[in-house]
Amino acid sequence: MTMPGPESMLTTMVDELRGIGVGVSVGEHLDAARALASISLADPETVRATLQCALIKRAEHLDAFNLLFDLHFSGAADSAPLAALSAGELAAALRAALASGDAAELRLLAEEYVRRYAALQPGAPVAGVFAMIAASQAANLDALRADLLAAAPGSGQAAGAGDAGAGGGGSGGWRGSPGAIRQRLDQAEADSVIERFRAELQAAIRRALVADRGARAVSKTMRVRLAEDVEIATASAAELDAMVASIGPLAQRLSKILAQQEFLKRRLAIRRTLHLAVGTGGVPFRLATEPAPPPKPEIVVLCDVSGSVATFSRFTLNLLIALDSRLSRLRAFSFVDGLAEITELVSEARSAGRQLTQAEAARGAVRWNGSSDYGHVLRDFAGEHARQFTRRTVVLVVGDARTNYLNPAASALAEVSTRVGKLYWLNPEPRRYWNTGDSVMASYAPYCSQVRECSTLRQIADFVQSLAVR
Repeated sequence: MTMPGPESMLTTMVDELRGIGVGVSVGEHLDAARALASISLADPETVRATLQCALIKRAEHLDAFNLLFDLHFSGAADSAPLAALSAGELAAALRAALASGDAAELRLLAEEYVRRYAALQPGAPVAGVFAMIAASQAANLDALRADLLAAAPGSGQAAGAGDAGAGGGGSGGWRGSPGAIRQRLDQAEADSVIERFRAELQAAIRRALVADRGARAVSKTMRVRLAEDVEIATASAAELDAMVASIGPLAQRLSKILAQQEFLKRRLAIRRTLHLAVGTGGVPFRLATEPAPPPKPEIVVLCDVSGSVATFSRFTLNLLIALDSRLSRLRAFSFVDGLAEITELVSEARSAGRQLTQAEAARGAVRWNGSSDYGHVLRDFAGEHARQFTRRTVVLVVGDARTNYLNPAASALAEVSTRVGKLYWLNPEPRRYWNTGDSVMASYAPYCSQVRECSTLRQIADFVQSLAVR
C-alpha cells in the first residue's frame, strides 16, 4: 500500500496521541512539523528524538509515544540479504549479533524471523500476539540466553567462587563473593540482550502489520493506552512496570497533601500584635494572627491483600514503600480475614530497595480460610488501635468492601472515623459493581471523608488532586 508523507503521518499520530489523553497543542504540532522539515528523515531515531522533544512533556507518556511512533514512522528494514540463509545459518547469525550487540543486524534478523516464522495473514485483524509467540519459539530465545551465559567471561569461575564463599565461614558469604557478583552481572546482561531482540521482534511484527493494514487500523487493534488509563487489576506485566515507574511522583504528591490534611489553624502573633498596639497607647485593640506551624500527622493505611484484589495489592504495597520514604509517621496494616501490622516490613523493604511481596504482607493477615472478613478486621482495628489515633491521624482504607456476606461491622468503622481527622476509602473495583453481591460499600461510605474508585492510576491521581482543592 502507498505510504503517506511525513506531514500526514505526523497529523495522524498527533490525533492518536490526543485520543489517548496526551495533550498536544496546536503550537506543539506546528513545532513538530517545522522540526521534521529541518532534519533528515533517513534516520528513524533522529526523527523519534525530534518529535519526542516537540510533543511529549511527561515521562510517563513516553511508552505510548514510542509505540505510536513505531507504528507511523518506522519503516520495515530490508532483510533480503538474509533470505538465502538456511535455518541453521540464520540461527548462527542471530547468535553472533546478540554476542556483538549489533543493533542494525538485530533489526534485520528480527525482520527475517518475522517474515519466515510469524505466519501473518494479509488482511487479518490481529494484534500480533500469536505471531510473536511463533517468532520467539523459532528463535529459541531460552537456548540463546544459555549460550550467552556459557560464553560470558566469568562463567567458568562464578560457580567455584560462589561455592567457596558459601561453604566457608569467611566474611561476605556467597552473595558478596566476586564470582557470584560477576555471575549475576552476566545474567543481567544476557537478559538485557534477549529482551532487546524480543523488542525488535515485536517492532518487526508491528511494521509488518502496518505495511499490510495501515497504522491507524493497527493502533486500534493494539488498543494503545497510557499506563495511567489501564485498569491495575487486569494490567499485563509490562503495563504494571510502566505503572510502577509512576509511583514515585504520585507518592510524593500524595504524601505532601496528606501532611496538610489537618485543619489549618491560626495562632496569635505576639510581636505583630504588640507592634499594632503602639498606635493605641499599648492597648492591643487589634489582634494579629499568623499560620500555625504545620502539624506532623500520622498516616495509617489499611490494605486488603486478599486474592480478589491481588494485583491491586501489589501496586498498593509499592505505593506504601514509596510513601514510607517520604513520611515521618506512616503505619501500615494488611488484612484478609485477620489483621497484621506491616509497618516494619514496609520500612525494611524500603531500606533494602526491594518490593514487598503479597505473600509477606499477608503472612499474619490470614486468620482462618483466607476469605475476606471486613467485619472481623474492622472490629480488631477499632478495638486494638483506634484509641491510639488522634485528630491528626489520616486513615486510608484500600479494599473492595466485599464481606463474603458476613457482618460488615460498620459501627467499628464509625468508631475509627470519630477519632481521626480524615478517613478515606479507595475501592479498586469499578463503581458499577459496588453494592452488588456481597459488596457493602454503601454501609461504610457515611463514615468516610471520601470514597473513590481507584481502578486506574488516573483515578488515583484525580483522588490526590481532589485532596489538594478541598
